[in-house]
Order: sequence, then C-alpha cells, then structure tokens
Amino acid sequence: METKVIIANAIGFIAFIISLIAFHKKEKEKIFKNTLISNILNLIHYLILNADSGVATKIIAIFRDLSMVKQEKYSFLKSKTMLNIFVLLYIVLIVITYEGFISVFSLLAAMIYTVFCWNGDVKTVRYIGIFTNVLWLIYNIFVKSYTGAMANFISIVSTFIAILNNNNTKKFEIEKGIN
Repeated sequence: METKVIIANAIGFIAFIISLIAFHKKEKEKIFKNTLISNILNLIHYLILNADSGVATKIIAIFRDLSMVKQEKYSFLKSKTMLNIFVLLYIVLIVITYEGFISVFSLLAAMIYTVFCWNGDVKTVRYIGIFTNVLWLIYNIFVKSYTGAMANFISIVSTFIAILNNNNTKKFEIEKGIN
C-alpha cells in the first residue's frame, strides 16, 4: 500500500473516532462540534485520496457544522434561506463532481443529513446519522477509503447502540418518575 494511502487512512481513522464520540453526546451543539472536527480531518483524508466529491462534501459540511454550532447566537443561521443555500451548494457540487452514480452518494448523504438536522432534535440527528452513514459506506467502498468504510459500518452500529441506550434511559426515568 502506498504511503499516502496509509497516511490518509490514519487521518480518516482519527476522524472516525471523533465522529463516534459525537453521536453519544446528548446535546445537538456538542454533536456538531465533534462532527466539525471530524469533517476537517476527513477533508484532509479525501484530499490525499483524490476523492473529489468527498472533498466537496467535507468543505460544505465544515461550514454547515459551524453554522449549526452558532445557530443559537446568530438567528439568521437557523433560517430556511441558509438551509436552501446549503442544499443549492450540494446540488451544484453533485453536478460539478459527478464521476458516476455512486459519486453522488457522499453529497446526497450530506444534503439529506443537513435538511433533517437543520431543526431536528437529537433523536432525529441520530436516526439520520444511520441512514447517511449507509450512503457514505457505499461511497467509501467505491473510492477505496477502507478506513472510511470501516468507520461508517462501526458508526452505524454505534449510533444504533446510542439510540437504544437513550431509549432505555428514558424508560428508566419514566418508570422511576425521574422525568
């Protein structure tokens, strides 16, 4: 394996660990702070692998995550206009970086994630995280990002566990009259 592929996969693995931690956070802002760091590392990962739509996706994802972290401070970042700008950027980049059907998956996953997470609650963010990781899994296999594919698979399982844990915690709180 080439040195650049090893380096890219090492960076991708670190990004994966950070994204795993993200979906176990209980607050939306903390989820997006972790995904912001993960997306910066993944941008570097896809640059090294020359995966154009992966790079394009991560550039927009970085700005998306920054805006979601700052939504409480700057209300215009919560607007439908901002959401529409992100969706438009994803659509434009789908056309620009098109290299075949599967090359669309990364941008499509990011667009879906953005739309559903824009005003969604933590539970919605987790469920959409599973679906979009499936799309990323397919894309990563296509671009030979082995660390990315492994990360997506483990993220799917981990997010599913987080959903189960949070559902069990809520049941316990209801049964004990805590909430």
